[in-house]
Amino acid sequence: MILILSKPGDRDTDDVMEWLNFFNAPVIRINDEELMQGRSSFTYNLHLVEKSFFDNGVQKVYLSDITTVWCRKFGFLDDYEKKIGPVKELTDYLYGEFRALRDLILDLLEDKKWLFKRNLWKSKLEILNEAKMVDLNIPNTLVTTERKKLKLFLKDNNQFVITKSLAEATHIRLPDQDPIALSTKKIESVMNLSKKFSPSLFQEYIEKEIELRVFYIMGKCYSMAIFSQSNPKTVLDFRSYDWENPNRLIPYQLPEQIETKIDRLMKKLKLNTGSVDLIKARKNGEYYFLEVNPSGQFTMTSLPCNYPLHRIVAENLILLSNEE
Repeated sequence: MILILSKPGDRDTDDVMEWLNFFNAPVIRINDEELMQGRSSFTYNLHLVEKSFFDNGVQKVYLSDITTVWCRKFGFLDDYEKKIGPVKELTDYLYGEFRALRDLILDLLEDKKWLFKRNLWKSKLEILNEAKMVDLNIPNTLVTTERKKLKLFLKDNNQFVITKSLAEATHIRLPDQDPIALSTKKIESVMNLSKKFSPSLFQEYIEKEIELRVFYIMGKCYSMAIFSQSNPKTVLDFRSYDWENPNRLIPYQLPEQIETKIDRLMKKLKLNTGSVDLIKARKNGEYYFLEVNPSGQFTMTSLPCNYPLHRIVAENLILLSNEE
């Protein structure tokens, strides 16, 4: 039995589920918000652990019958946030309750086969260091709390660096305002900064020829070129989407040695799937590794490039499930 841990309305999960149903694969899907609201259930008895089970209203599946787990996106309580609104303490409490439940579930499923084992996910900086160890190029990178150190870093990198989140980029929702994206920003001067600030991540700015999104699964790379540099809105980061003038997206074949290095990195990280971000530098044609998201969405790569990624994910889940 395949267990998919996801969220309601996730398109990638929906499409993979269609393929699993097409192949008549035994599968149960548990969504985070439905579990928290009691529309799906999880029963765990400390004295009868072997009798623990999930029930989504259609199926009842014991943990002992689960062979393979895909942890897709399991940790979003959007519906609660909309209903609760600005009562942050209550939202924080609910997320704390969910994290405790999720940690329990993942611990109970520890010995199963996984497509992305969540507890193996390293931080952005740890992954950058691992990328360097497998000989992938990475941008010059600095974490500092001091304006003086940042000023020197700017000088060493042609007075143009970028800053991004130490953890994952997100959107901040403010009352009666559009969400604010905490995405990549450029830094060309330290004049208006305080002498000391909270720990922040800075990297050299590399003028890109193209940006690349690579979906990696079980040793194979499916790559897409993103022509984001021609649009001022997306020149720093294609995730600052311009819906009126979208970037051109085409299939792309990475050099074999870059695919080999990505494979080495993912194996080193013990990740069998993930969405990898790279850039190809305009100046020297070199490829630079930026980051990897083990649960990154891949419809954006599948559709423009005509890659059958949802079928491929389903087939790999079935292969994992059938392994002895």
